Amino acid sequence: MNFQTARFHIDAGPQSLFDRVFAKMSEVNSLDLHGDHYRQRKIERNIPAYVLDKITNFNAAEWRPVMCEVRTDKGKFINSTWELNFDGRAYRITIGFNNLVMTVVTKKVGGAGKFVTGGELYDFVAQVNSALNQEKKLFLDRAKSFYYNRLRMTGCGCFH
Repeated sequence: MNFQTARFHIDAGPQSLFDRVFAKMSEVNSLDLHGDHYRQRKIERNIPAYVLDKITNFNAAEWRPVMCEVRTDKGKFINSTWELNFDGRAYRITIGFNNLVMTVVTKKVGGAGKFVTGGELYDFVAQVNSALNQEKKLFLDRAKSFYYNRLRMTGCGCFH
C-alpha cells in the first residue's frame, strides 16, 4: 500500500484524533507480538519483564498515548505510540495495523520527527475524527437505550 502519512503529537492535538485513538485502543485487550522488529528490540533493549507483561496484557488505561501517524487522504490513524513509566524510565510501544506491536523503545530526550500542529491537514484530521467520535457516541447511545428498554420490557427490577 502506498499512501502518505503525517505525525501528530498528544501535546499538539487535535483532541478529537487522540480521543479516537484512545477509544479504539480501549477496545483492545491483546496485541500481536509476532513482529520481527519488536521481538528483536525487546531483547536488544533488555526490556523488563514487568513492561513486557503490560504489553502482553495491554490495557489502554495503563498507558499514555503519545503520538500517532495518520493517513493524509483519509484522516484516520494507522498506528499509535503509547508510553508506560516504570522504575524511573519511560517505555514506548508503537502499535500498528491489526494491533501488531511494531517496536518497543526506551524514551530518549526529544521527539522523533516533525509533527503537524496546525493548518489544513490538522483541520481535516480534527473534522474526520470528530465525526467518527460522534458516530460512535450515537451508536453507543442507541445500543444503551435499546438495552435499557429491553430490560424494562422483560420486567427487570433494576429501574425501581
